Amino acid sequence: MNLSNIKLPIGIIAVIVAQAFGIIWYVAQLDSTVTNLDVSVTEIKEQATTVDVAVLQTDVENLKEKITMMDEMHSEKFDSTPLDEAIAELEEVLAELEDRIVDLETIDAIIENEMRTIMSDHSNFNDVLKDMGKSGYGDNRQYGSYSD
Repeated sequence: MNLSNIKLPIGIIAVIVAQAFGIIWYVAQLDSTVTNLDVSVTEIKEQATTVDVAVLQTDVENLKEKITMMDEMHSEKFDSTPLDEAIAELEEVLAELEDRIVDLETIDAIIENEMRTIMSDHSNFNDVLKDMGKSGYGDNRQYGSYSD
């Protein structure tokens, strides 16, 4: 086969080049979107963790104050009724903290799952693009003899 006799219209070459640029543009946009989503997930996760840690620290400080108050009440030999009320209140606060911890763990698991889903989708799309690149342009139709 002599390659010097092959004649390709400029229009077909232009269409192929335009398609190649279109695919490159689409992949770049997709990569940018995935990168932005990854950054967003990381920021949301950090913000949620920061807020939750601050809330938990405040709750711990409140518990310390209540314990100090209970120690003072005990040392002054007060009636046990306020002490029983304080203990009941502490138990309620501890139950609320345990509920908050469970909620935080649930939120963390959801965020982790979403991040894994995004990364899996990105990886699968990357594999498809690699396979497309290996197979090349798959149009094998014959349009007639232009060299006659």
